[in-house]
Amino acid sequence: MIFPAMVMLGLSVVFYGNRLIGIALIAVLFIRIILVKNPTILVGSLVAGVFFVGVCLITHLQLDRQQRQFQPETPLTWTVKLYPDTLKVNGASLSFIGRPDGQQQKYVFYCRLKSKGQQELLQHSIKPINAKMSGKLDDFLPATNVNQFDMNRYYHHQKIQKAFIGENLTMMGPPAHLSLIDRIHMLRSRFNQYCDHLPKTLSLYATGLISGYRPNHFFDEMTGVKRLGLLHVFSISGMHVAYFLAIVDQLLAILGLSRFKKAVISITLLGGYFIFSGGSPGLLRAVVMAVIAILNRLFRVGLSKLDIWSLALMLNLMILPEAMFLMGVQLSYLLALGLIVSEKLTYFKQTILLNLLTVPILLFHIYEWHFLSVAVNLIVLPLFGKVIFPLVILGVVVGMFSLWLVTPVEWLLHLFNDSLNWISGLPGLIVFGKPALGIVLTMLILTFLLVIVSRQAVKLAVLGLTFLYVGTFMVIHFPLHGEVTMFDIGQGDSFLIREPFNRSITMIDTGGKVHFNSQPWQKESRDYQAKRLSINYLKSIGISRIDNMCVSHQDADHCGDLPAFIEEMNVRRILIPLGMDKNPGFMNRISNRKQSTKLICVNDEMRVPGLPATIYHPYLPGKGENHDSMVLATRKGGLNWVFTGDLDRPGELDTLTRHPNLTADVLKVGHHGSKTSSDPQFISQLHPQIALISAGRNNRYHHPNEETVALLKQHNIKMFNTQNQGMVRYVYRHNVGHFETVLSGDEGNGS
Repeated sequence: MIFPAMVMLGLSVVFYGNRLIGIALIAVLFIRIILVKNPTILVGSLVAGVFFVGVCLITHLQLDRQQRQFQPETPLTWTVKLYPDTLKVNGASLSFIGRPDGQQQKYVFYCRLKSKGQQELLQHSIKPINAKMSGKLDDFLPATNVNQFDMNRYYHHQKIQKAFIGENLTMMGPPAHLSLIDRIHMLRSRFNQYCDHLPKTLSLYATGLISGYRPNHFFDEMTGVKRLGLLHVFSISGMHVAYFLAIVDQLLAILGLSRFKKAVISITLLGGYFIFSGGSPGLLRAVVMAVIAILNRLFRVGLSKLDIWSLALMLNLMILPEAMFLMGVQLSYLLALGLIVSEKLTYFKQTILLNLLTVPILLFHIYEWHFLSVAVNLIVLPLFGKVIFPLVILGVVVGMFSLWLVTPVEWLLHLFNDSLNWISGLPGLIVFGKPALGIVLTMLILTFLLVIVSRQAVKLAVLGLTFLYVGTFMVIHFPLHGEVTMFDIGQGDSFLIREPFNRSITMIDTGGKVHFNSQPWQKESRDYQAKRLSINYLKSIGISRIDNMCVSHQDADHCGDLPAFIEEMNVRRILIPLGMDKNPGFMNRISNRKQSTKLICVNDEMRVPGLPATIYHPYLPGKGENHDSMVLATRKGGLNWVFTGDLDRPGELDTLTRHPNLTADVLKVGHHGSKTSSDPQFISQLHPQIALISAGRNNRYHHPNEETVALLKQHNIKMFNTQNQGMVRYVYRHNVGHFETVLSGDEGNGS
């Protein structure tokens, strides 16, 4: 079974991933199949491959037909069933995945709630709610920054092609008749709401381990779980299904039912548990394997554990051909396969192997790994199975009778969770960076070879793995090139200046959301987009420190995400315009900075050692407003760069008066292209060849202003605009470089 399954997996890479690597995998597989000299395996692999190609083609045609079914921007009114346990309500924002009545395709729905009453109904309802929603279909915006989480691909892997942007939501009440699926969702909603009344840590563990629900603050409370690579424990999968089946088997044994009836009931309950636990693609693997194992025992087919794993993979690929591109699914299948091939090893060796299998996947997706994670897994995994899981179930049951009685359970879980958080804060977190896909596959192959080859060959595999990890780390952390990067962070500014070999890392502004006046119920929970965009990119290229964090001025769209950088990165010093340290609003933003982080107030007369730029403004102390913006200039890759923050026209002219020799090859256009900046005299004297504009798509200010764009065109200045090109990088070596853009817009597609 393993060879046909691997052929299908390789073909999924060809169709949906890296075509070159997929073809190489298929070629290696068939060479291996031919060397086995077993006609049955060869024929089976060919049949599986042809069948899977047919499945992929049919799936593609179906999705393509669904794409053409509705024209973009066409007004639609759909009735859709809302399941409270699957809704994400964040202030006035509502999002969920649903299938409208009469439609075969699922969509991601987004809309704004009109009243606090609607919010409370959705948050406290148990029953499904029929709702009528008017709006338009829209494409998901692709990733506009390098290594950004790609929502378009993420949903495409789950056969979801479009987003429905709702403009009006009308609640119609619960359905007249409740189906079995409706009742399972009701049970999950009731369970989650019950857990909300339990003590905080018990509540998080109960929903995370039993119903698969994670509230918005889940990772804020459980930083250790993320940093120590324990996410697979909280992703409901094999361990949880095994526990569920063990409980079911005990109950059925009491009833004295026949083997056939036990199997039917177990499979039926597994289907219900799949829905109750959120129905994630990763959970599908565990449920399918459990069902095949039950049927295997019932009919005495004689399938091995590896056969069961292979069959589950084949079925999964036929249901969701792109499932293996999701991190949760990758970890689920790898860990399951690791358990199978290492079942004869000691617990110590098996745990090390399983950790080694997760490392390449974690590095490819989240770019960092904690050195202590192996030791923690050795201790934590048995604890979870023998102590934590039973403790959580005990707490949930006891809490039905008395919240006072669950106090000891809460105390123990809180102690356990705080211990994980404390350990994760110890030295050992390695920001490795993102290895190439081919490197990741080679790491995984060499890791499996540690188990299946001879003892002498193991030494070669260990040597190869060591060389691969060390070599990849060195290449990522000591690049021969430097870069100047404009992040696409929407309406705001954020720039990176990275010198070759990472000698110096400088950020100019961080971006951030501007929060407008709203009622208390409309306010969303704190969310720093820099963690998904700029910080994510920095970690993907192996950067964990910021030598110079230059804040141009106080506005939230320039420094609102500064707390995220202070939390996630080692910020050595923060440079601000002279006088901004007297601004209480800004100082509150950096209140959580480490003692080792220096705060430096600058003006145009200061020369900061180690700063790869010259300061040209301000010259007087201020509060950090637009006219106080810090102006920086640097020379990188043979080009002169000028960054002006939100400096207004009078400030631009004052800068020219004080520094008449200031010129630029590349100008960061002031105030996102607003007409309050970019004075014609300033543009004329700087005489830039290229202009960088950072502005949000469809922003309420209509930046960049048509007058500014016309002025730049009048001077024959080439424009790079994040609205059209997304992230823009100038990659250089010595005095030669080139521009790269993530999106292919109308302007600035290269240089």
